[in-house]
Amino acid sequence: MPPKVKFSRERIVAAATEVVRAAGMPALTARALSEQLNSSVAPIFSEFENMDEVRGEVVKQAKLIYDGYIAEGLKQQPFPFKGAGLKYIEFARKEPNLFRVLYMSENRGGMDNFVLLDDNNSKIIDALMSSWSLDEETARKLHKDINIYTHGIAALCVTNSCAFTDEEISERLTFAFTAMLKQIKGAGK
Repeated sequence: MPPKVKFSRERIVAAATEVVRAAGMPALTARALSEQLNSSVAPIFSEFENMDEVRGEVVKQAKLIYDGYIAEGLKQQPFPFKGAGLKYIEFARKEPNLFRVLYMSENRGGMDNFVLLDDNNSKIIDALMSSWSLDEETARKLHKDINIYTHGIAALCVTNSCAFTDEEISERLTFAFTAMLKQIKGAGK
């Protein structure tokens, strides 16, 4: 009898992530994953209890990929906040199935949880505060408001309902941000 093929957890998660990238989370079955690995299902279940555990690892991997986009956006000067928004939309365009996993699955408790879900928020809010001399409360409100707008564009991109060019997206984000900033600063008077 030939020896069983052994795959590391990392290899299985990478293969599972590729299945999800190509066809979405509903396509991630033991059969689809074993086909991606070119093996039986045995190696999967020697490393994982069940497919829900594999799916959880794919979510973590999707988050790491997304974090890379946001880190790159936060390096953009002179407006790292805008860079993060543009990269959020780019992630949606280039990784639509991973975006769906992170930001278009079942309601996770409303908008507050949606904003809190993103571990990058403190960095994004810090960028807002330093770039625009805002206090933390104002920066949080502005971030939440522009996040709704940015997510809308990203969702349009994921559902193939968006025909905006990169330049148009940049212009729209600038316009929306400027209008919201003006409104927030005017409300404080």
